[in-house]
Amino acid sequence: MKTTNKSLDRFTVCLEKGLLSRLDEIASERGYPSRSQAMSDFIRRAIVKKDWRGGRECAATISVVYDPKDRRPGRGLEKLLLANSKNVLSVQMHLLRGENIFCTVSVTGQAADLERLADAMRALKGVTHGSFSIIAPI
Repeated sequence: MKTTNKSLDRFTVCLEKGLLSRLDEIASERGYPSRSQAMSDFIRRAIVKKDWRGGRECAATISVVYDPKDRRPGRGLEKLLLANSKNVLSVQMHLLRGENIFCTVSVTGQAADLERLADAMRALKGVTHGSFSIIAPI
């Protein structure tokens, strides 16, 4: 790999027939201005996954949706967040159309601990949707 004066590493990639057009479709759908930026993002994601499995601390988000008329998920979330307060950076609650609550929690810590918290939040009775996303190693 050569480093240019713009602090970029350049390399050549050979792909199986058909993969380049699929890459272009994904890059376009996701709004990447170029193949290079799409590839850079894909590589960063792979590195984050490797770091996650390697035990590094990470920043992540956990999101859940629930009906506030059912009090169980709200109480359960409070207990889980208090029990894991060392990992919690912030909590945002939003009222969605249809009167559901959308709760997003920003967290940091060991990936395995964060994943356990996410699983516990998604498993609460009354939670209808949930997701967990590790954003970056820290």
